Amino acid sequence: MNRLKETLAIAFPELGAQHGFVGIPTVLTLLTNYPDPQALAEAVVSACIIEASHGRLGSAQAQAIVNAAGTTIGLLRRQQALAIKLEVLASGITSVNMQLQRVETAIEDLFRQLPYDKSDFPVGGIQSLACILAEIEDVNRFPTLKQFLSHFGWCPQTFQTGGFRQEHPRMSHAGNCYVRRVLWMLAIMAVNTIPAYHDYLQRRTAAGKKKMHTIVAIGRKILSVIYAVLKTGRPYTSAGGASHTDPCPVLTSI
Repeated sequence: MNRLKETLAIAFPELGAQHGFVGIPTVLTLLTNYPDPQALAEAVVSACIIEASHGRLGSAQAQAIVNAAGTTIGLLRRQQALAIKLEVLASGITSVNMQLQRVETAIEDLFRQLPYDKSDFPVGGIQSLACILAEIEDVNRFPTLKQFLSHFGWCPQTFQTGGFRQEHPRMSHAGNCYVRRVLWMLAIMAVNTIPAYHDYLQRRTAAGKKKMHTIVAIGRKILSVIYAVLKTGRPYTSAGGASHTDPCPVLTSI
């Protein structure tokens, strides 16, 4: 995608200026079929642009793209070579997007075969929850919550030498780094969508705690809820509200 943006900035910068994210299907379709701005200016492609955008771009916007192609300040001296590069990059990204769609559809189908629904968990969509559940495999191989958290590296690392023991150890880097990234994003999502977690962040921040540390604490609470849901088979519910001592909404299984 970066290579496509760089090449487009040289060959047809006006297109990138009109569409900040050049990876949208409309731009990819346009570059695959008309990678040369001169060919785009000479062709009648307004209907093609409108169809590729599924109607989100009107005839006026489509015509503006065609007009920009005719007056582009892009490098014309290497237009043929740049056009080939744009076509290859755009078609490659389109192919990857199609493969990703196939994988995501397969993940959704497999998730629906599990005895859970995404609403059984406090936060997250099918893709993120499937990522976490795949990493867990069988929850019964974790007898305790501490072992469960350690598997994800969501706990302080142990550092001790001789009689010295670190008083405030850093977070462990154990576990799958991609799953840890998903958990981090879920913690941020929880702050933005669940009032109890949002209030918890505000209270800790007002008390002088660092926001990053609070996000880590919220991630731990989310993992704790997931562990309880999987262990008991009972869904999460926030019907009981949240107390000031524990910002994690009540779980029916606890």
